[in-house]
Amino acid sequence: QDATTWKPDSCQNCRCHGNIVICKPAVCRNPRCAFEKGEVLQIAANQCCPECVLRTPGSCRHEEKIYAHGTEWTSSPCSVCSCTHGQVRCSPQPCPPLSCGQQELEFIPEGSCCPVCVGPGKPCSYEGHVFQDGEDWPLSRCAKCVCKNGVVQCFTAQCQPLFCNQDETVVRVPGKCCPQCSSRSCSASGQVYEHGEQWNENACTTCVCDEGEVRCHKQACPPLRCEKGQSRARRRGECCEECVSPAGSCSHDGIVRYQDEMWKGSACEFCVCDRGQVTCQTGECARVECTQGEELIHLDGKCCPECISKNGYCVHEENAGFMSSNASKVKRIPEGEKWEDGPCKVCECRGSQVTCYEPSCSPCPVATLAQVVKGRCCPDCTSVHCHPDCLTCSRSPEHCDLCQDPTKLLQNGQCVHSCGLGFYQAGALCLACQPQCSTCTSALECASCQPPLLMRRGQCASSCGDGFFRDRHSCAVCHESCAACWGPTEKHCLACRDPLHVLREGVCESSCGLGFYERQGICSPCDQSCKSCGPNSPRCLTCAEKTVLHDGKCIAECPRGYYAEATGRCKACHNSCASCSGPTGSQCTACVQPWALRQGHCLSSCGEGFYPDHGLCKGCHSSCLTCLGPEPAHCVQCKQPGEGLQVVQLPGANITSGECLSQCRAQFYLESTGVCEACHQSCFRCAGKSPRNCTACWPSQVLLDGQCLSRCPDSYFNQEGSCLECHPTCRQCHGPSESDCSSCHPHATLAGGSCRTSCKEKQFLNLAGYC
Repeated sequence: QDATTWKPDSCQNCRCHGNIVICKPAVCRNPRCAFEKGEVLQIAANQCCPECVLRTPGSCRHEEKIYAHGTEWTSSPCSVCSCTHGQVRCSPQPCPPLSCGQQELEFIPEGSCCPVCVGPGKPCSYEGHVFQDGEDWPLSRCAKCVCKNGVVQCFTAQCQPLFCNQDETVVRVPGKCCPQCSSRSCSASGQVYEHGEQWNENACTTCVCDEGEVRCHKQACPPLRCEKGQSRARRRGECCEECVSPAGSCSHDGIVRYQDEMWKGSACEFCVCDRGQVTCQTGECARVECTQGEELIHLDGKCCPECISKNGYCVHEENAGFMSSNASKVKRIPEGEKWEDGPCKVCECRGSQVTCYEPSCSPCPVATLAQVVKGRCCPDCTSVHCHPDCLTCSRSPEHCDLCQDPTKLLQNGQCVHSCGLGFYQAGALCLACQPQCSTCTSALECASCQPPLLMRRGQCASSCGDGFFRDRHSCAVCHESCAACWGPTEKHCLACRDPLHVLREGVCESSCGLGFYERQGICSPCDQSCKSCGPNSPRCLTCAEKTVLHDGKCIAECPRGYYAEATGRCKACHNSCASCSGPTGSQCTACVQPWALRQGHCLSSCGEGFYPDHGLCKGCHSSCLTCLGPEPAHCVQCKQPGEGLQVVQLPGANITSGECLSQCRAQFYLESTGVCEACHQSCFRCAGKSPRNCTACWPSQVLLDGQCLSRCPDSYFNQEGSCLECHPTCRQCHGPSESDCSSCHPHATLAGGSCRTSCKEKQFLNLAGYC
């Protein structure tokens, strides 16, 4: 699992990063032993780095190595040595108990330590070596032979039919007997790496090939703060710097070593740099005791023996026949075990891998019949008359093993001129193709496939997969620029092989170009109105002539609330404008209701001399200070201070408006507000709204002291609608003089238009009738 750490052996530390394993050698520090006091370097059981211990009496030196008292080790493949009080004793390696069957004998094969059971039959001689009855030996990694009562029977490794996934190829792995399915390989720095293979690009970067893709992990170095007197240095083969003391460093075999650094000179020799001097000491091995289920082994390059588990095993599926629907039995088989799988197949577990061998039988001589004998692997050869086509035969006279006519081919025991459908020619034989092949050219390569499978590079696959396209019943390779495609040319790509390329109308290009935008590696056409768009969306970036850019699209003119910049982009108007010719508040061309436009500005009120008309401020009539419209009767206030506003009630208007007059009309007077207000109904003209504020009366009435009367009272006469006082001597008159009387006060008489009394000059007659 990711982040798991483990030690494959005592001197390595490994860690899992995703699917990359990074292993580093253990770094040993100088334990600073007091050698003058008898301390020695000792490697503890299953440890890598030595530690200081007091030399125990009775240690042993053997084959350039020092072992503590009571230590055991393997000296050669077949002997175990021990150190006891300074004495080395070696004895044969103990062998596991062996119980041979009846008539079987114990025998130690050449190059082995322990005996095996062999039969009582005759021994065999093979290539200058003698092998006992029942003894087997390897011919190669993929073949072995067995001695059976004086007869050498050789076997070859059996390979199961191989079915690879669509993204896998068949490869032959060095050291393996059978071909294997492998995911796509990777190419990096001029090298080809198989799927799962790891390599180091440098001291900090480890890479792995994962199904054709290179995945790398770069080690991150922690922040480093060195103490006074220390400096930074990167040790050989290490990624990260560390703090070292440059004082007292050593040069050893061309490598700079630092103070207190420890390294291995040889398997058991440890060297230390101390104040510029390199000193090397031989380490001794501590006692190692293995638990049950472990064995003591000596690994190459290691000083001391180590315990490892001997419980290795193989997982084997019995009777796993090709395309079998029956459930097979899975067994765990101990390492090194051999067994017979049927009368003619021998299997063994070695290196946690099961290899099964089948007999390689020599052909029967001419004019003999190969007949299968129960319990035996190879047939018996008996004299018989084979079919005329056969040079030799087996099973029956009609089943040829070799053909009489050397130009003919052998197919399922029949001699034919050419191989039939489902067979391929291998020398003089017609061998059956794999079951998924309709026709084939070899055991591993199909020429055509059984429907519905498709032919892909000699293999039958259920689908073509990346890098191929279906061409009738086969998968053809895409153009080298395509990772996936629907046809053979560079114009048929569905995905690009180069991750830096983009797909434009089936072609892999370095960029999408004008008129296209990129999304997830695919170029799509811009909106029809665009000249260019992108880089990752269909929104326009530039537009053709006579169009402007707005909200990612090219349009004939900017929408309301926007204006066209010199670059051809629509920009938002000032927030006071409904439409505009520029960005400021003085460049409005229309306003949002209820505001109105005046000289490029949107105003809540048009101001003196103007009125709003469908969002525009228009000029009032010259007589108006403020108005509702252009006519003289649309004034709300008058421009001249002495003029009065003669109100006219407009339909639908809720604001008082009218005409400005130098003098209010009849039956109206000028109020202090500047408005001509209605007189009292008794007045024809007036100076206020009271019935006593009349200044002129209707023709049938007369004016007296601001009031309109039906006639003038006594002592007054009507002169052009106004009541004037008569002469004091008259009670009634028709003029102002004393000769204009028309009636007199009591006690006076009227004579010639004048009222006469009996009073003397300079006297007058009072109301009581006295002078």
